[in-house]
Amino acid sequence: PLDAEAAIQAGADGIWVSNHGGRQLDGGPASFDVLPGIAKVVAKRVPVIFDSGIRRGEHVFKALASGADLVAIGRPVIYGLNLGGAEGVKAVFDHLNKELAITMQLAGTPTIEAIKNTPLVQF
Repeated sequence: PLDAEAAIQAGADGIWVSNHGGRQLDGGPASFDVLPGIAKVVAKRVPVIFDSGIRRGEHVFKALASGADLVAIGRPVIYGLNLGGAEGVKAVFDHLNKELAITMQLAGTPTIEAIKNTPLVQF
């Protein structure tokens, strides 16, 4: 959160939350764990983009509910591209959208804005 504030003060147009490269830092916090604190500090001044471990529609839901404005999806798209070209990429997005829609229905959230207003229980 302190880095996000410093970036905004320096003129950043957005904050990207990612653990890319985090595998080299044993013991570093998980991106999902720091996302809510970063989103709170950012306070809607700039968009918060999240990536890191997004593999299912449920993960997209959790990221949005934790404060992300946008969710980036990398590895599944690359797998889809490798296995099926453009159709493989489309299949990945179709599957993620279907999973997200099911999760939204189960959570009673009809819109993305409703997801953003859904508190997650943390243990």
